[in-house]
Amino acid sequence: MPSVMVNYGRFCEQEVPVSFAGIFLLVSFISALSILLLTPLAEKLGLVDIPNDQRKFHHGRIPLIGGVSIYAGLVMGISLFIAPDNSSLTYLACSSLLVALGIADDSKDLSAGFRLLFQSLVAGLMCYGSGMHIQFLGDILGFGNVDLGAYGYVLTVMAVIAAINAFNMIDGIDGLLGISSLVTFVSMGFLFYLNHDDTGMVLALIISVALIPYLVANLGLSSVVFKKIFMGDTGSMLIGFTVVWLLIQGTHAEVLQPDGSYKTAFSPSAALWLIAFPLMDMVRVIVVRVLHGKSPLKADRTHLHHLFQQQGDSKFIALLKICTLSAFLAVVGIAMHVSGVREAIIFLLFLLGFVLFAYRVSRLKKEIVQ
Repeated sequence: MPSVMVNYGRFCEQEVPVSFAGIFLLVSFISALSILLLTPLAEKLGLVDIPNDQRKFHHGRIPLIGGVSIYAGLVMGISLFIAPDNSSLTYLACSSLLVALGIADDSKDLSAGFRLLFQSLVAGLMCYGSGMHIQFLGDILGFGNVDLGAYGYVLTVMAVIAAINAFNMIDGIDGLLGISSLVTFVSMGFLFYLNHDDTGMVLALIISVALIPYLVANLGLSSVVFKKIFMGDTGSMLIGFTVVWLLIQGTHAEVLQPDGSYKTAFSPSAALWLIAFPLMDMVRVIVVRVLHGKSPLKADRTHLHHLFQQQGDSKFIALLKICTLSAFLAVVGIAMHVSGVREAIIFLLFLLGFVLFAYRVSRLKKEIVQ
């Protein structure tokens, strides 16, 4: 049975064998069981998505329990396969607070201001409890490492909020949020594996596996077992926060290598490629909204998945196109990092990629109008 030896942090010297099969079976079972148990309770708890004539065109009242099911599998996985320390306990505490916020928002529709304030406080708790925050941006300009100093704490808060909203914004068609986040987590897990950061790899694996039952239910791949469910804000908050957590670990935590050296799993420039599609789509939409005098948080139908449908693509074709793009961008980032391309070049190519993405989407919008 495949397994790895995981060393849990600087303060824990014991190496614990972890079974990949054990993680897959236990985490997926708990997530699937949570879906089955919560589905009949969703209506009573007020965790249902009701269609309207503005942006929600689905049929029927769909349970918003995907995020809770992922959280259940995540907690089980961390409890069994990651030893408790300041880092893991802080992650669990922050995740639990965001899940509580998400459940309240899914049932009561909280104000955007309150959500942003709460998310900022959770980001502050992450920095305080674990000592993790964005300290530098790497050699993105080609003149040496860009050290942020105290501004790193501010950027960390902004990164948490941005990641949560980036993944929330793409949750517009079945499977898109789940598969896009799965691409990100699998990509990070692969780079953690290559660079011998087993702790990061196990956490990325746990949440990847926890996503699978949700995707099965959301996409209707097993309608005999599961009823259709949605992720809800609970899921996008949990996913966005976990993405930031793992990105900071991957870019800042130096891990002992077989040759005796220490290095991080990936550079900040490469990290951008792992979340390229959600990040690019969010920035493009926000810029367009601001240029048109609208609130950047005001929901509309200008995301890429909306545009594909407006040009005549089915939801499945739109999903296939975007997920292929997301995977392609992540693979490009991984390939450049593994090949030893300079950080400044990786960053410059990301900016060029964003400009190309924004230009192509703007052309698509014009073609639809015509």
